[in-house]
Amino acid sequence: MKVVALVSGGKDSCYAMQRSIDFGHEIVALANLLPADDDVDELDSFMFQTVGHQMIGAIAQCMGLPLFRRRIRGAIASNYQRLRVESICSRLGLISLAYMWEQDQATLLQNMIDSGIHAVLVKVAAIGMDPYKHLGKDLASVQPYLTHLACLYGSNVCGEGGEYESLTLDSPLFKHARIVLDEFEVTLHSPDQIAPVGVLHPTKFHLEAKDSSAKLSPGLLSSVYEVADDMPEKEEMVMKGEEVSVIELKNIRSSVEVLTTIISQQHGIFTICCWLSNSQKLDVQEELGLLLSTVEKTLHTKGLTWGNAVYVRLFLEDMVSFGVANEVYVKNITEQKCERGVPSRCCMQVCLPEACMGGALVEVTAASDLSKQVLHVQSISCWAPSCIGPYSQATLHRSILHMAGQLGLYPPTMALVQGGAALEMQQALKNCEAVARAFKVSLRNDSVAITIYCSAALSVEDQVQVERCLYEFLEGVEEDDDNESQSMRTDLKISNPLIFFVLVPALPKGAAVELEPSLYVNSSIYNDNDSESDSSLSWKHVHVEPPTTIGSSVVRNRTLACSPCQGSVLPRKYGRASICISNFSAGSLGLINTSENAGEARVDLEELQELISSAVATLRFRVFEEMARLSWNEVTAFRVYYDAIAVHAAPLYTAVTKALDDFRIAEGCSVAPTLIPVSGASFTLKIRELVLFDVTAASTHLQT
Repeated sequence: MKVVALVSGGKDSCYAMQRSIDFGHEIVALANLLPADDDVDELDSFMFQTVGHQMIGAIAQCMGLPLFRRRIRGAIASNYQRLRVESICSRLGLISLAYMWEQDQATLLQNMIDSGIHAVLVKVAAIGMDPYKHLGKDLASVQPYLTHLACLYGSNVCGEGGEYESLTLDSPLFKHARIVLDEFEVTLHSPDQIAPVGVLHPTKFHLEAKDSSAKLSPGLLSSVYEVADDMPEKEEMVMKGEEVSVIELKNIRSSVEVLTTIISQQHGIFTICCWLSNSQKLDVQEELGLLLSTVEKTLHTKGLTWGNAVYVRLFLEDMVSFGVANEVYVKNITEQKCERGVPSRCCMQVCLPEACMGGALVEVTAASDLSKQVLHVQSISCWAPSCIGPYSQATLHRSILHMAGQLGLYPPTMALVQGGAALEMQQALKNCEAVARAFKVSLRNDSVAITIYCSAALSVEDQVQVERCLYEFLEGVEEDDDNESQSMRTDLKISNPLIFFVLVPALPKGAAVELEPSLYVNSSIYNDNDSESDSSLSWKHVHVEPPTTIGSSVVRNRTLACSPCQGSVLPRKYGRASICISNFSAGSLGLINTSENAGEARVDLEELQELISSAVATLRFRVFEEMARLSWNEVTAFRVYYDAIAVHAAPLYTAVTKALDDFRIAEGCSVAPTLIPVSGASFTLKIRELVLFDVTAASTHLQT
C-alpha cells in the first residue's frame, strides 16, 4: 500500500515509518502540521508535536520525499490522537497505520534505539528532568535515566505522558543525508521547581551526506507544498449513491413481507431478528437494506436508534456476497447514527436455503440505557485486527463485554495466518486476548461464554487440533499477571465458561474459525476507582442433568435425548446457558463433518416437541430461576442453532414458540427465538447435535 506519513520529526513518527516499510508498505510522501508563526516552537496541543518543526524540511530532503505542510492556528482540543486521526481518515477514505499503538513502552523504546534511530530531546516537562541538563541529549544516552524515572514516579519511558519530546537527526530511512545540529538555544517555558518545562530551539544546522562522494541536491528542498485551508464542506462530500439506494428500498417495501421476532423485556434490552422467506427472493443489496431498515424502524418504535445497538449478528446465504453486504451495512449503520459508538458485529454464512429463508438473517441486540462503551480501533496496528468500518472490536454494556467475531488475522497485515486451522485458532485467541486486555480482563479468567464458529470443511484432524488449541490456551498461565491483579479478581474468576462450537458453511476471508467471546468486566477494576469489589459476587458453573421424565411417564426407547445443561451464572445479575438435543436413532453419534446418518435420520416430531419443552423447562426453572435467581422475563436472547439438514425449520419453530408460550409469565414480556440454521452445533467437535439452545438473561442490577 502507498503511504503518506504524518511526521512530527520525533522518534515515534520516524519509527512508525520504519515499521510500515517492514510490513510491506511504500512511503511516497511526508505530511506535517506546523504553527502559523515560524518563530513559534510549540503550540499548546495534546494532539501534535510542533517542537523542532523548523527541521521537517531537512528530514524530507534526507529521505528524498516530497513534503506537504499545513499551518494550524491554535490548540487542538484532543487528548486521544488515534481517534482524531482515524476520524479524519474515515472522512477521506484513507486507512490509518498505527503499528506502535498498545505496545509495551520499555520494549518499544529499546526497539527504536536498536533500529538505528538517532534522536535528541527537544522538550522536557516532567519531574526529574532538567531542561539545561537533558535538552539536546541523545535518546540512547538518557534511556537508563528515563527507566529510572519510570520506576521512581511512574512516568512513561517513551514520553507518552508528555514527559519529553524528541527530534530525529538520523535514521535508516535517511538515505541521502543525516542532520547535524550545530547550535541551539534553550527556552524555559515554566520554571516549576518540581517539573520545569523547557524547549530546545534550533538556531543552526546542516545536512551531512551519507556518501562522502555524493553531492546533495538543493532541488529536493523545493518539493515542499503548503496545503491551503480550502476543504469542501461536509455536505459536498456526501456521495449521491446513498440517495438512490433509499429510493429503491421504498419501491420494494410494499410488496415484501419482512418476518420479525422481538424479545422485549422490562429492563430495556431488546433483541430484534429479521429475515425473508425464500419465496420473496431479492438480491443481497436490496434484501439486507430492507432488513436493516426494518430493524431501524423497529428501534424507533421503542424510542431507540442505531446508537442504542450493542451487537449485530449478520448471517448470509453465501459469503461470496460479503463485500456487497458490507457496503449496504456501511450505508445503513453509520457513525453519525451511533453517537455512543458503533456496535460490535460477527458475520458468517449459514444454511439459509436449506431453511427456506432468504439471503440474509439479521439479529440486533439494543438497550434503552446509555451505559455502553465501545472500543473501535480502525488503525492497522500490531495490537489486534482493525475494524475499518462501522463496527467495534468490543462493546461493554452492563459489565458484559461483547466482543466482535475474531478471525485468525495477523494484525499488521490483516491477512489470515498461514499453516492451517490450528494456527488460525491460536492467532484468533491472541487477538481476543489483546482486545480483552484493553478492558483489563483476560480470556482465561473472565470469559462467561465463548462461541467458536468453525468451517464445515474442516477435516477431522483439524477439528481435533482446533479444540485442543482452545483448551490449551484456556488452561495456560497468564503471561504477565502480577500477584496484585490476580488477587483483585480471585472472587470473580470464571473457571468454567460456557463453550460451544457451531459449524457453518463458510466464514469471512475463507477463515477456518471465528471466535465470539463474552466476558465479565469488574467495573471497579476497569474504571480504576477505589471501591472494593462485592465479595458476595461469585460465578457458578452450570451442569444440570435433564429430567428423566416427560409429563407423568418415563420415556422409553427414545430416539432423542437432552444433554446436560452447561453455562455460567452470576446470581441475581447474569446468566448464560445452553442445552442440546441429540439424535440417537443412527445408533451412535458421529463426527460432525463425517456423520451422514445423523442428518438423514428421521426425527420424531412429537418426541422433538416433548424434548424442546423439557429443555426450555430445564433452562427456566433449574438454571435461571433456581441457580441464577433470575426471572424468565429477564431473558435477553434465545438463540436456537439447529442442523438444517436433519431438522425442518417450520416444525422446529412451531415447537419452540409453543414451549415458550407455555412459559410466558407476564404481558409485555415476551421471549421470542432466533432460529439459526447451521451445519451442526455442540459442546464438542466430536459430536453433532440436532439442536443447541443458547439463552442469556440479565438483571438491571448488572451495571458498569
